[in-house]
Amino acid sequence: MDSSSGLDCFKPMPIYIESMLDKTKGGMKTLLLDASTTSTISVSLSKTLANEQELYLISQLGKPQAAVGGMKCLVFCRPTPQNVQLICTEVSSCKYSEYHLFFSNILPPSLLKLLAHSDTSSVIRGVHEFPLDYVPVNESSWSINIRKSIETSWSWGTARERTFQGVMDREKEGLLSFLLSQKTKLSAVSFPKQSPASRYLAQQVTKEIQDGFYHFRNQRQCHLLVLDRKDDPVTPLLSQWTYQAMVHELLGINDGRVVLKGAPGVKKDLEEVVLAVKDDLFYAENRFSNFGELGENIRTLLLNYQEEAKANDNITSIEDMQNFMERYPVFRAKSHNVSKHVALMGELARLVDHCSLMDVSALEQELAVKDDHADHLRQLIEKLGDARIKQADKLRLTLLYALRYESTGNVPMIKGHMSNGGVSLDKVNLVDDLLRYAGEGKRTEGLYGKRDIMSKIVKGFGSVKGVENVYSQHVPVLHERIQEAFRGKLGPQAYESALGGNGAGCKDLIVYMIGGYTYEEARVVEEFNATNGKGLKVVLGGSTVLNSEGFLEEIKGL
Repeated sequence: MDSSSGLDCFKPMPIYIESMLDKTKGGMKTLLLDASTTSTISVSLSKTLANEQELYLISQLGKPQAAVGGMKCLVFCRPTPQNVQLICTEVSSCKYSEYHLFFSNILPPSLLKLLAHSDTSSVIRGVHEFPLDYVPVNESSWSINIRKSIETSWSWGTARERTFQGVMDREKEGLLSFLLSQKTKLSAVSFPKQSPASRYLAQQVTKEIQDGFYHFRNQRQCHLLVLDRKDDPVTPLLSQWTYQAMVHELLGINDGRVVLKGAPGVKKDLEEVVLAVKDDLFYAENRFSNFGELGENIRTLLLNYQEEAKANDNITSIEDMQNFMERYPVFRAKSHNVSKHVALMGELARLVDHCSLMDVSALEQELAVKDDHADHLRQLIEKLGDARIKQADKLRLTLLYALRYESTGNVPMIKGHMSNGGVSLDKVNLVDDLLRYAGEGKRTEGLYGKRDIMSKIVKGFGSVKGVENVYSQHVPVLHERIQEAFRGKLGPQAYESALGGNGAGCKDLIVYMIGGYTYEEARVVEEFNATNGKGLKVVLGGSTVLNSEGFLEEIKGL
């Protein structure tokens, strides 16, 4: 990979995967994966490449397999003791004629020695390390797909931190793997003072760098900023109105797959669909489009397809038929793609209407960006008593109120209204859990701050250009952090440096979010990269990609 080309989460993937397959060229082969590399491969390996490379089977490492004689076996997994033990068992069975081992991170010498001892039949043909210990999400965002990161952050710096050492080690390994894959030279590492977990991760990465973990002659100086989810608990609680974020919030995206099974009127072949940035041009171009734009764009997609279908109906000769059959695979794929996006849009629209989401979202945005306690309290109590609004939405509204107005003393009273409005006790208890995790005394300053000043200006003058859409007034805190990081203005009272200075002058910024980030924050990063005009580049990584359900599940774990 060219180290001068800037950061791109997708770029290393096909290079390493093709190299992996090229090392075993010739003949049918099986690919064995663990849970982590399954996620990586699912968004990185195209069907075309799999067919070209004669991949006969892709399966789970450790799953019983029939003996297949002369076939080759590729194993791609994380370098953990558990995986190496499974490989030793697999190699001892000699089900395949030869084994080629690929690890997604650095393999400790002790595990390499264990592999060598197990290879009594000399069937291991090679052991390789490819830094692919993460999953690309967009061009400028990636994840390591782990849970309990919020609980780890909450517990770090306490007597319970040892319980979560494995989670923190996984965060470090994923981050170092990303740095290796991008051939990135770090010149600054920063973190918020109020987060022991961010401090630890930043210092561990810095230690690896100072110990000679890697060195690349990359002329683009890069700043690593390690953030903590607790500093912005608002963004994961908001309803989303752009395609990618909306699908994840209402339906869920897991390894690029969306389950529509059970949705009214959805055909069997659409019960599970794939949303892949690299393979679906419409999705790639519209993932950040808002709900209104999306409806128009899907309508145009459908009309264009219908015109093409009419043209294909005009078959009057054998030559026409032959031409159609040549086009048929592409036409069929296009038909499925159109049907997929129409089905997704239909289900999103149904859920928006069924759950009164526009009404809910308007108040969410008010609570996120404006300071108007009396009006917000009145509206919230009305919503909590409205039988049309789901429990989950009543909970999110209450949490947004509690985060902004924690000091008013009204939270116990609001919890009473939640119970009266049919919200279950476990959800009512989440209000206290969230405040323990990310209340005023726990998070770094800046969640509201300037926003409160702006909201009073907006309230005083009626409207401000660019804030006409009441459903998209909120801007994640990440936007300000990016601006501050590039200007070298991360406040010394709130942020510390583990390496180098304040990052001023760096052209690249890698933000890593302990506890996970949202697709809304990924959109902020993509838009910054597209519009900054100064050749600056931001990439966002994190423990996982959150929606409100996933975020609250993590909070419940506390």
